[in-house]
This record gives sequence, structure tokens and C-alpha cells, in this order.
Amino acid sequence: MNFLYKAKWIIMVLSAIVWVMTFGVLFVGGTAFVNRTFLVLNLILLLAQIANVVRSFLIGKKDIGIILSICLAITISLLWATYIWGWNYTVKALTIGFE
Repeated sequence: MNFLYKAKWIIMVLSAIVWVMTFGVLFVGGTAFVNRTFLVLNLILLLAQIANVVRSFLIGKKDIGIILSICLAITISLLWATYIWGWNYTVKALTIGFE
């Protein structure tokens, strides 16, 4: 858990990069396997971000916790927009892909 917290800003940058790649692959077209892989990566990074927010508040770094909470809210909003708003499109991308 301590290593995860030390890498908090790297996780934030990776989340942004993976989201951009997810958006591109999902809406430009890709195989179902690639889309599912990016979904799993997004969920893992989301869990890591949640763990970092909790850890920052537990160790008393409330200023970092607030910043991480804002970044977490932005990440959740982007994932919501990507996967939920285009739900019919997302289901097709994750099940059969665009081969």
C-alpha cells in the first residue's frame, strides 16, 4: 500500500493516458479483446486511485487527499461519459468488436 501511495502521481498520469487510448480504441474501432483489456486497465487504475485517496486521508495529508479526490472525480466522470453515455456502442465494442 505504501508503494502504491508513493506512485500516486504516476497513477494519475497513467489513468489519463489509458483513458485517451480507451476513447480512441473504443470509438475508432478495435477488437473486443482490446476494448476489454482497456476496461480492465481502467478499473485497476480506478481502484488504485481510490486506495490512494483513502490512504492520504488516513495518514493525515488532507491537502493531497482533496487534490486526489478531485482527480478521482474527473476520472470517474470521463469513464462514465466513455462507457455509459454510449452504452449501445460500448456493448457492441466489448462483445463483438469492429473486426
